[in-house]
Amino acid sequence: MEPLSVALHGIRMAEPIAGRRVLVLGAGPIGLAAIYWARQLGAVRIAAMAPSRRRAGLATAMGADGLATFGDREAEEVEQLLGGKPEIILECAGKAGVLDRAIGLAGIGAKIVVLGYCVTMDSFFPITALGKEVTIRFSKMYQLQDFQDTMASLASGHLDPRTMITRRIGLSDVPATFEALRTDRDQCKVMIAPHEA
Repeated sequence: MEPLSVALHGIRMAEPIAGRRVLVLGAGPIGLAAIYWARQLGAVRIAAMAPSRRRAGLATAMGADGLATFGDREAEEVEQLLGGKPEIILECAGKAGVLDRAIGLAGIGAKIVVLGYCVTMDSFFPITALGKEVTIRFSKMYQLQDFQDTMASLASGHLDPRTMITRRIGLSDVPATFEALRTDRDQCKVMIAPHEA
């Protein structure tokens, strides 16, 4: 519920989505949920972008047309996937430098919505944002309506978040799983099922 609601709130700040080229920076639970909602709300093309291709399968399963990786050819990869520069960018990574990267990748007049929770100082070149006349908005979690709409989607069967779930564990596995997550980068969303052994 939580990542889906957070993503829906951010997507709504970027509307209209229908017919737009959307870039999602980050392929964690929030980024994957943002991909899902962008597809549901009619984005014409969606590209995910992450440091590695590890979550490419998850991104396409949630609705992305492909995944680009950070690096020297990132702008070219993104434009190839989208058929042009991004019109909407959803920053879901929450790391220093990603907002600056979003501005650099943005098309003229693009909307950038920051959903990522960056807890360190960050900077960007205002002249680049000014030259492109980008709009930058920051999204804080979700509102009651976002949560209710997500819950209604789950209840009606229109939403299948299970794609993000990479592992299910019982309560007895919680301590060991938390310890393993310090180094295990293959997991996306680990669900705790108390009734399971």
